[in-house]
Amino acid sequence: MRGYTASFPRGSAGAGLLLLRLALAAQLLWQGAGAAAAWWQTLLVALLSLMLCAGLLTPVAAALCACYHLMSFDHNGLTGAATAIALVLMGPGAYAADARLFGRRKILM
Repeated sequence: MRGYTASFPRGSAGAGLLLLRLALAAQLLWQGAGAAAAWWQTLLVALLSLMLCAGLLTPVAAALCACYHLMSFDHNGLTGAATAIALVLMGPGAYAADARLFGRRKILM
């Protein structure tokens, strides 16, 4: 996981990524709440939304979110999928659990 995201930006870039994660989680909940036909789909939507809000395993959660959005076959699904893919490529930011767990480490020799 550490080599997967290039950096964990702070400041306005980190705040922007936090906002992006929260917006994607809200869109997933909004779209998934009405579309979930089974209890496991509702559980999946809730779990992915919580992971995105916390920034926990963000690339995995965002990739699953992109798949979920692409299955909806409408323009909101495409927007959500594009947002999720952008989040996969950019990483979670400094204000995420991933930054605490997998952030940069000092190598002392």
